[in-house]
Amino acid sequence: MIKSKKTILTLCLMLVTLTLAACGGKNDNGNNAGASSAPASSATASSESPSASASASESTENAEPPKPAELTIWPDTSEDKLAVIEAASKKYTEQTGIKINIKPVAMNDQPDVLALDGPAGKGPDLFYQPGIGSLVVKGLVQEVKTTDAIKDTYTPEALAALSQSGVLYGLPLVTETYALFYNKKIIPQAPATIAELETIMKEKTNAKKQEYGFLFEAANFYFAWGFLGGSGGYIFKDNNGTYDINDIGLNKEGTVKGANLIQSWFTNGYLPKGISGDIVGGLFTQGKVAAVINGPWAITDYKKALGDDLAVAPIPTLEGGAHPTSFIGVKGWMLSKFSKNPEWATDFAAFLTNEENALEYFKQTGEVPPVKNVLNNPVLTEDPLVSGFSGQIQYGQPFPTVPELDHVWEPMANALKFITEGKDAQASLDDAVKLVNDKMKMAGAK
Repeated sequence: MIKSKKTILTLCLMLVTLTLAACGGKNDNGNNAGASSAPASSATASSESPSASASASESTENAEPPKPAELTIWPDTSEDKLAVIEAASKKYTEQTGIKINIKPVAMNDQPDVLALDGPAGKGPDLFYQPGIGSLVVKGLVQEVKTTDAIKDTYTPEALAALSQSGVLYGLPLVTETYALFYNKKIIPQAPATIAELETIMKEKTNAKKQEYGFLFEAANFYFAWGFLGGSGGYIFKDNNGTYDINDIGLNKEGTVKGANLIQSWFTNGYLPKGISGDIVGGLFTQGKVAAVINGPWAITDYKKALGDDLAVAPIPTLEGGAHPTSFIGVKGWMLSKFSKNPEWATDFAAFLTNEENALEYFKQTGEVPPVKNVLNNPVLTEDPLVSGFSGQIQYGQPFPTVPELDHVWEPMANALKFITEGKDAQASLDDAVKLVNDKMKMAGAK
């Protein structure tokens, strides 16, 4: 086949090196005059062509697939990331002669847009998504076929996040979780336990002055899950890697315990009702908050505002010593079901995520790639902010790799909103689970 490719998720992988991987391949027979005939997916060319590397077992035909004039990709619309993607695309074009058509589409909108544009022939070859989710069920992706050597460049966990039932559908670019940012000017050391954090909340909170000891998006299920799961909750029962969608733990003892903990911070006046990400980031960068929970994507802005006073640490342990189970996410380049050039699209995905380009992506964006050699690079290992995330990631939890997860977000967002407003946690979570079940039935999952 074809072989190929700032901050905190080093964490993710260093962390566990538990993150994910995939893709590669090789040489064109010169049907594009003036362009390099070797595929650009890896730093060193191989004699293997895209079609040949697609499957070692398919030895009857080694004909290389025709080289397309161009490939289309849909990155997210984040402007700070487009420049590095454009630079890598230019290098790929110089090496292969294949033009890369970059069409930014908001990540959350991509599945719906692809469902319409793909069948009409207007979709991308590659698009950028946070995990596999329901993409397989919706028929939006196809299998990524590449060599074991290319897959081995990524962490296994990262590859698993972009796989379903053992089939790989994309190559990972970023692995991430969230952790505790703190302002060393306000608190010289990070709290190790929730009890210590609550002392900081009590001593540093003055709502009238908009000063707080701790803030986070409590009604956002993504961030709240650390406390819900860490308290013993679960989403779908995990039976050795197989999720039972009929066993939902969102209203059971552990989740309720975590929800009551979060609610107590509002009851005590430590957190303001209606708190949003803008409020969290705005007050923290103004130096009015001792500590916040956020992801590596916030490092650049926080560092710009707080300089050397910024630090990162794992989220404090809960009562009994359990660690909050922050979600571990993996974002990667998914191979569109509608791509007419899957071998070359796979080659380009491998090129975008190879060691050289992944390291540059980290340097430019601060987002950590699950590429083993990058995770072990001193540029990451000697960065204290990244190492803070790596400390948390070892306690993190991957998203359940079942499409039914899509039905969880809205009901849990509603439940958490009610809980932060003082409504009974058990009743709110019971309602959420009922709605999750209703949504799954409507979708034909039950």
